[in-house]
Amino acid sequence: MGFFCDRKAPTSAIQFGKNLTCQILFPEILGERTDAYGIVLALRIPEGLAYFKGHFDEVPVVPGVVQIQWAVHYARQYLALSRSFSHMETIKFKELLLPGQRVELVLRYRNPANKLEFCYRSETAEYSSGRIYFHGDSV
Repeated sequence: MGFFCDRKAPTSAIQFGKNLTCQILFPEILGERTDAYGIVLALRIPEGLAYFKGHFDEVPVVPGVVQIQWAVHYARQYLALSRSFSHMETIKFKELLLPGQRVELVLRYRNPANKLEFCYRSETAEYSSGRIYFHGDSV
């Protein structure tokens, strides 16, 4: 899981020591498999994800912008994507991503088009999907 630690941050999901607070910012990676087109990550959405606070009080939901950020983050990590963001298209949020859920994140990078295709899915549903385009130059 990814953590962000700040000595001045308010109390959050995990606290280490007296004044050091850490927030969970990424899902737990349960597994990964690569193929000729990209990678599929098996993820578990943590109960204490920092982005749940205020989104929403009745039912905590992973915000769409966070799902997009995770897709780009993991594409940079696993697919060596180093180009700068250009634009997005066909972004669809179909089902809610909730605490404790297990999903797959499918990432496919189409190099000539500088296009990242992502999809969060499980055996029973597709949660979100879309295409993210990048400039031809590296960051």
